[in-house]
Amino acid sequence: MSNSTPPGWYPVQGADGTAGHERWWDGSAWTSDVRPVQAGGGGLADAPTQVSWQSNQPAAPATPPSYGYGAPQQGTPSYGYPAQGQASYGYPPAAGYPPPTPSGRMKPGVAVAIVVGVLAVVGVVAAIALNSGHDTPRADPTPTVTVTTDSSPTPSPSPTKKTSPPPTPTPTPSLPPVPVVKDTAADAQHSITVPVFQGWDAQTDTTHSTVFLGSGRYTCPGGGSCIRGQFSVEKDTISGSSARAAAEAAMPAYAGAIFTGVTGHTDAGSSSTTVAGISGYAVRWHITTSDGTKGYVLMVAVPAKGGGYVAFEGGVDDAAGAPDPSVLDQILKGIKQDTSASGSGT
Repeated sequence: MSNSTPPGWYPVQGADGTAGHERWWDGSAWTSDVRPVQAGGGGLADAPTQVSWQSNQPAAPATPPSYGYGAPQQGTPSYGYPAQGQASYGYPPAAGYPPPTPSGRMKPGVAVAIVVGVLAVVGVVAAIALNSGHDTPRADPTPTVTVTTDSSPTPSPSPTKKTSPPPTPTPTPSLPPVPVVKDTAADAQHSITVPVFQGWDAQTDTTHSTVFLGSGRYTCPGGGSCIRGQFSVEKDTISGSSARAAAEAAMPAYAGAIFTGVTGHTDAGSSSTTVAGISGYAVRWHITTSDGTKGYVLMVAVPAKGGGYVAFEGGVDDAAGAPDPSVLDQILKGIKQDTSASGSGT
C-alpha cells in the first residue's frame, strides 16, 4: 500500500528549465493554482537534509515500469508526483515534510515537472506501439490486486445458557403386596367369615379358637413344628373398661405365648379399627427376643354381644420368608358379617 503525498505548494519548472513557480497539490492531483516561488525560499529549507538522506540510500532495484495517473506508487515512473529513488525534476518537498520511517522506508517526494511528464507519456505511447507490433495494447505486466477486507464486526458468541440438572425423583415407597383370597373360613360362634389368603391354611373350632390360620410351616430350631405367621379368633372373650384397655391388657401374655423370651417391644402403630363394621381397638407391637428373633404382634378387641370383647390376634416373624406384616390387617379388613350363621355374632 503506497503513502499519500500531503497537500501543499510545490515548485515546478518553467519552459526554460528554471524553477520560478509553485503549483498546488491537493493530496491526489495537481490543481490549476500556480504562484511565484515565495521569497525566502520557503520550500527549500529542508532540501540539503533531503538530498543528504537520499544520497546515502542504495540504488532502487530495477522493476518493470507501470504507468498511471494521479499520485504514483514508489518505484513507478509516471507523470504526476514523482516517486522516491527516481530522477525527479524541480525542487525537493517544502519544509515540514515528514522524515523517513525507522524501517528505512520514507514517504514519496512531491517535485514534478509538467513538461517532462507530458514528454514521458509521449515516449511511453511510442514504446508501446513499437513493442507490440499491432494495434492491441499489451497488458500491464504488473496486474493490480484488490484485497477486500470485511470490516463488519465479528458477532460475539451467544452465552451458553446454563441449565440446572433435573431434580432426582423421590422413589415411591413400595406398597405391600395385595394378598389373593383363595377361600373363606366360617365362624359360626361369632356369625362372621374370615378370608383365607393364598399360602395360608385354615382350621375351625379348635381348642381355643373358632378360626385359626397359619402360614410358612417349618421345623423349629429346638425341634417340633413352627410357623412364620398366624391369625386366630378366640372363643373366650377378654375383659376391660374399653376396647383399648382390653387389648393392651391381653397383649403381653399373647406375645409371650407365640414368641419365646420376649425382651422388649416398640409400638408399631396402635390405633382404633373396625372389624365387620364394629368399632374396636388394635394394639401393634414390634418385639425382640433373647435369642435375637424379632417379630410383629397384633391384638384387637371388639365388643361382644354378651359382654366383654372378642379377641382377634396374630403375629408374623420379622425374617426372610415370613409374610408381610400388613397381611394381618388385610385379614381384619376381609372379615365380614355372616347372616346365614346361627351363632350369637360378635
